[in-house]
Amino acid sequence: MIPRADNLPAMDKIELIQRSLRAFGFGLPGIVPFLGTPFAIIALVQNSRIKRRGRGLWNPAARYLFWGVICARFGTTLTIIFTLLLTLGSLLSLLTTLQ
Repeated sequence: MIPRADNLPAMDKIELIQRSLRAFGFGLPGIVPFLGTPFAIIALVQNSRIKRRGRGLWNPAARYLFWGVICARFGTTLTIIFTLLLTLGSLLSLLTTLQ
């Protein structure tokens, strides 16, 4: 049985800081399109866990968490944009060769 979000134990400060720094560490390589996607996903998952379990706690590493998530989102967005552009380009080239 999975515990509900309300029943999760609160994080202590050390765990909160460590997880925030871990999210930052995974968010930085998450900037790289395609190769950084797994790192970006881990950083975003860490962010959601910190936000859920660390409610009401002051996070001294909040800036690291913020920038780690920004890097992860930026890398994920670049990956999606490049994938769409590559797909569209290959479809257009296929259509031009068929004509």
